[in-house]
Amino acid sequence: MSALSEVRRTLLGEPPSFAAVPKARLQPILAGPGTPTIDVEQLAQQLEDIAVVEPTIAVESPDHWARTVRGLGPEIDAILPVSIPAYPTEVWNSHPRPLIDRGLPVIFWPLMAYDEPDFWRWSARDFLRALGVEVYIARHQAHGRTLVRSLAIRRFLRSARLVVFGRQNFPWNADAAGHLVRQRLGTEIRVRPLADIRDLYARFDDQAVDGLWAERKGRYVEAGVRPDELRRALRVYLAIRSILEEERACAFGVNCFGDLVIDGGRDVPCLAQVLLREDGSVTACDGDYCAILSLMLITYLLDKPCMMSNMYPVQYVGALTDHFGDPLSPDASRYPKSQWPHLARLAHCGFVGVISPEMTPSGRVRLSDWGGTYEIKRDGAGCGLDADLAPDMPMTVVELCFDAHTLLLASGRVCETTRHADMPHCESSALLEFRDLPGFVEHISREHTAIVYGDHVNELTTLGELLGLSVKVF
Repeated sequence: MSALSEVRRTLLGEPPSFAAVPKARLQPILAGPGTPTIDVEQLAQQLEDIAVVEPTIAVESPDHWARTVRGLGPEIDAILPVSIPAYPTEVWNSHPRPLIDRGLPVIFWPLMAYDEPDFWRWSARDFLRALGVEVYIARHQAHGRTLVRSLAIRRFLRSARLVVFGRQNFPWNADAAGHLVRQRLGTEIRVRPLADIRDLYARFDDQAVDGLWAERKGRYVEAGVRPDELRRALRVYLAIRSILEEERACAFGVNCFGDLVIDGGRDVPCLAQVLLREDGSVTACDGDYCAILSLMLITYLLDKPCMMSNMYPVQYVGALTDHFGDPLSPDASRYPKSQWPHLARLAHCGFVGVISPEMTPSGRVRLSDWGGTYEIKRDGAGCGLDADLAPDMPMTVVELCFDAHTLLLASGRVCETTRHADMPHCESSALLEFRDLPGFVEHISREHTAIVYGDHVNELTTLGELLGLSVKVF
């Protein structure tokens, strides 16, 4: 299963421009004559998939330095100072004012021959930071790469848009708190009614829908979903895709339990979520815009598939019993009770959650009728997704909090996917083991957690800090 931890998200074609992070643009500036600390040509080749490294500008004089830095266009994301080794009397130290005025980040790249930080830049970093310049010393080339990608993501988020559908009656109320995301990350949240989706269904006849499914069904197994409900689920996908194109939005979520399902609707967007991920969109359940943003951070930084679902610590026996009619306790012979404080279940809408096929051991997802909940009974309608997560798999859990300033990161592993007999409202759940679940719960934002395979705490910490977030690691 270790190969699944390295799998990239599945994309069927190039995502539209409004759903793709553009390459970062870096400007190397050579401080003076001598052997440079960076092989700029080699660096450009190493970063070509995520960045454009502009031709190096060699400084001719302090005035030329000032004109060069101040004249850099808005397309430049960072300056790469290039100097000679172990000789810190550089022009950015003698003449820092242009860096202060221009306001661009500065990255001191690691020594490429040794893949270690250029510690001669410690003092320059502190000096320039004291003057208000954003400065980074890359610890190694992989860290430098994360910094570069994070700069591109920061630029992207400042103009990105996401759409949430349905009434705003959960704590993830975009009408009330979405402005915090706009203020702190720049991302716009648009709220639209469910009717905007449903009004488009008539555009797509059965022939068009069946043709679409013939192209896309290879990763899905029809296992109980009715043909008419499958067609309706495909119309949901086509309708939402049209709205995202109209809005030029990169992500969406639908408030199912606060609007769609409780009013009797079964045109749930589960299948639409995974199909739109194949188009390059980021998708999450229940219109939780913080979960959507958490998934955006994962997706754009790591290019890996991810998912979100409800997380339930198994030690809360009473709350689980009230919600499921069963505590969903782990097998004590395999998971001793002393381990339970760090164990949690992942479950949503009768199944583990909306899992993309590339996250499953089989590479395929089963389409069933919508699974319901203990409170809202399953009725054979809708199109839900049933799939397993990979067992014994390292994972990273991500939660952006409602303040759009705090980012929670937790590490652990997926233990297993458990099948629950005679529980139609919870056919399956995933059992997770956290490194520090009590600590995570002490600071938790909400039950919705975003999950990605692998240990990515360091990379996501770098991204979070570059975005100006307060990162807490558990």
